[in-house]
Amino acid sequence: MAITKACGIKVSVGNTGKECDTSMNATAMLIALHPSVKFTDDDLEDPMPWIEGLIHERRAFPLFGSKAPIRTITNNAESDVTITLDDGLIVFLRYGVYNRIFETTSGGFCYAKALSSFNKSGYNILEIDQTGQMLARKNSDGTYSGFITDFMYAPSPIWADFTNTPYKNRFQISFGPQEVVNNGVIFQGAGELLSLMGLIDVRIEEAAAATTTAIKVYAVTDCAEADLAELFPDELADPDRWLVTNKTTGAVVTITGVTITDSEIVLTGAFVSGETYIVQGNTSEDWYANDIVGYDGNTLPGVEITIP
Repeated sequence: MAITKACGIKVSVGNTGKECDTSMNATAMLIALHPSVKFTDDDLEDPMPWIEGLIHERRAFPLFGSKAPIRTITNNAESDVTITLDDGLIVFLRYGVYNRIFETTSGGFCYAKALSSFNKSGYNILEIDQTGQMLARKNSDGTYSGFITDFMYAPSPIWADFTNTPYKNRFQISFGPQEVVNNGVIFQGAGELLSLMGLIDVRIEEAAAATTTAIKVYAVTDCAEADLAELFPDELADPDRWLVTNKTTGAVVTITGVTITDSEIVLTGAFVSGETYIVQGNTSEDWYANDIVGYDGNTLPGVEITIP
């Protein structure tokens, strides 16, 4: 768009013919997208593989949906700001900001921790309503993205009482109305995305004393401590699914073999006595490409193991 003189007498007023009554209904899911993420109509032809790929690349994070349903929505819309001058003239200054708070009774403290990680993150938002409509942003280059938020954070959870209040996790986004009015585009048919949820963090723990030829670990989910060796015994028994680095030098150690027995995962390789090694899963993108879907063993710091 060209930059033009501000004092031009011509005012561009839009035509007011009415053609479509489409608007968003009650929100069912938010998907936080990294600001760099753009997509096209071609991506939406087969949306599940597209969005699942982004989730495992850590550039998309589903919030709520059918796995953690939104139970309450509070719209705290700021009033538009106008002033009245001494002679009675009303002058418009700016539009008020939409402040929307979403609450769910699901997830407990683990979900509260995940939501709080988005505080002031600057991510963009896709919104999906209960009828499967999706609100996105149309960019000047013809692509789409999440709409731009001014503020994002997780207010403190609401604690339960003895009368009518259950525990609730909360999440807030704030944005200007002109962002969605001028740039918003609504799609239909996104209902299948409501079944999505974000990745589950996997914690790697030391299982038994290591040797110069073997490191022994457990892999469990960070919150419920589900055993990944039981869920993915064949997939995790592959050296390429693991990342072991020397803590001091940062050098990556080649894993030559993996065996799993009674939840214990044994990584074989050449390790040096007295050295400390950091053990993690390979990237969530690698795990996804090799059928370990929905889990991330690479985000948490990893376990430090010193060789006797």
